[in-house]
Amino acid sequence: MKFIGFILLTICFSTLAHSKEIKGTVVDLTVTEKGFEPSTVNVAPEQTVTLKITRKTDNTCSTSIQIPSRKIKKDLPLNKTVEISLGKLAKGEIKFGCGMNMMNSGMIYVK
Repeated sequence: MKFIGFILLTICFSTLAHSKEIKGTVVDLTVTEKGFEPSTVNVAPEQTVTLKITRKTDNTCSTSIQIPSRKIKKDLPLNKTVEISLGKLAKGEIKFGCGMNMMNSGMIYVK
């Protein structure tokens, strides 16, 4: 009986050691031939927001992302996920788009 308890405890601690705790809101975005998808995102205020962006095509100018109000511009390598932490956001709107600012790309609504 003690042996079974030991095994269960070992499995429990092993699972905890490999789990990654994510606090806040994680938003998954994909860059396709249509642009950023989804193009609009709703998040709650005062939550830590992280964008996870994966570019799936070369047929667009969105090889990078810019978020002017946060002074962020990051390259988006093909088929690799890029994480951008926006921190805690106050109520309002945050525009994002391609690095060349050639497309009416997206909006994060904090409400």
